[in-house]
Amino acid sequence: MILLDTNIISEIMKPLPQTEVVKWLNQQESSQLFISTLTIAEISYGMHVLPEGRRRNQIEDAFNKVITAAFKLRVLSFDAGAGYVYGKIMARKKSLGKPMGIPDGQIAAIAYSQGYALATRNTRDFTGCGLELVNPFDKFST
Repeated sequence: MILLDTNIISEIMKPLPQTEVVKWLNQQESSQLFISTLTIAEISYGMHVLPEGRRRNQIEDAFNKVITAAFKLRVLSFDAGAGYVYGKIMARKKSLGKPMGIPDGQIAAIAYSQGYALATRNTRDFTGCGLELVNPFDKFST
């Protein structure tokens, strides 16, 4: 099972997503891919800070299609299990001199508490969280 970070969802919403990401996603079993409520929140925020208009509407339409079509029953929440490991992850990262932002810490905690790998472009930010990391932007990812 793999939790997709926000940057993966953002990439596939683009009119011309990176080939490596599309290829990697096509190689995965879709039932094994999940997103988090944090990703929904981050993308929703990004959409709503854009000025109203055609571009914002296109992004919102693309996002709604991704969520309803691809991930309808595969959205993970920041629950009690994630809450318990969140503090541990955040403290560890701080002790390493690489503090995490709250949303990234919550995404890491969701993946960790579920025992899922995390697919992200930002592998450096999540190193030291105790997660298996995959970078679909890397043409050598499997």
